[in-house]
Amino acid sequence: MLRTCILTLLIATGGLMMAQTPVALRIDHKAGQAEFDADVNLITPLGEEVEIDRLEYYLSMFILVHDGGQETAIEGAYVLADAYVDEVHPLGSVSEVSNVEGLKFSVGIDPDNNHADPASWPAGHPLAPQVPSMHWGWSAGYRFIALEGGAGINGVITHEIHALGDDNHTPGQMEVLATMEDGTLILDVEADVLGFYQQLSVDAGLINHGENGEAVLVCNNLADHVFRMPGANSVYDVAGPSLDFNLIQMDGGVRVQFFRPLNTSVQIELLDILGRSLGLYDIPAGSKTFKMVDVKPGTFLISIFNATDRQTRRWVQG
Repeated sequence: MLRTCILTLLIATGGLMMAQTPVALRIDHKAGQAEFDADVNLITPLGEEVEIDRLEYYLSMFILVHDGGQETAIEGAYVLADAYVDEVHPLGSVSEVSNVEGLKFSVGIDPDNNHADPASWPAGHPLAPQVPSMHWGWSAGYRFIALEGGAGINGVITHEIHALGDDNHTPGQMEVLATMEDGTLILDVEADVLGFYQQLSVDAGLINHGENGEAVLVCNNLADHVFRMPGANSVYDVAGPSLDFNLIQMDGGVRVQFFRPLNTSVQIELLDILGRSLGLYDIPAGSKTFKMVDVKPGTFLISIFNATDRQTRRWVQG
C-alpha cells in the first residue's frame, strides 16, 4: 500500500485553491540513492554491470489524488522525460485541492493519440517530432520507452529496448512531495533508473523493438519500480530487518548503497564466485553507504548480513 504524504496547500487567504492553479511534475533521476551520472557504470538488481547511453520515456493520463482519495484528471497532459535531464514538466491546472496524496499516470501514450501524426503537434510539445525520434510510425505509434546502453566489462555488449504498443499503456501511481512555488503546484518525485532493470537481464546482449517480451517488462517496471517519494529513506520503517542495497560501480571498486540507514550493525563479506570468503567488513548502525576499493578484476558475490537477515548480490569488477 502506498504511504500517503499529505501537504496542506494554502493560498494567501488561507482557504482552498478555488481558482485554477497550474500543476507541474519535477522529476529527479537517481541511480539507487545516488545522483544518476552518465560517467558511472551501474549494477542492476540482478548484479549485472551496465552503462546507460539513452533513457527516455513517456507518461500520460495523469490523475491527481487529493483530499481523502478524491481524483481529479489533468486533461491533455503528456510528459517526455529524459533521464539525463532533471526538469519541471507542466501538466495543466486544477482547482479545489487542499491535501495532495499522490499522482496516478499511465506509461506511454493513450491509444487515441498514439497513432496520430507527430507533425500535427506544435513545436516543443512532447508529442511533436523529437531528435532522436520517439515515434516508430503511425501503425506502431510512439516509443513509450527508449532504453539503450552497454553491458559487461567496458560496456561492449549492447542492450536496446524500444517499447511500443497500445497494450503497454500501463497504469501506475507515484507518491509525490507537493509544494507551492511562485503560484504553481510543484509535484516532486524521484525516478530510480535501476528500477527499469528489475528482472531484466542484459548481460548476454539484447535488442527488442516491439510490444512483447522485454518491452512489456520495462513498461511494467516503469509503472511499479521507478518512482518514489523524494528522500524516501527518511519515511521508511527503519526498524525492519531488511538489508536491501544497490551496488554503484566506481574506479577500483564498488559503493554499497543501502536503501535506508542501518538500524543495527552488519557485516559485509566479499566472496569469489565459488563462495570462498575474500574479506569481511564490520559496518556500524546508522551507516548509509560503504566503499569497497582496491579490488582486482573478476566476478564476485557481495553478502550483507546480521543475526536475522542476509542479502547477496553478484558483482563484476572490470
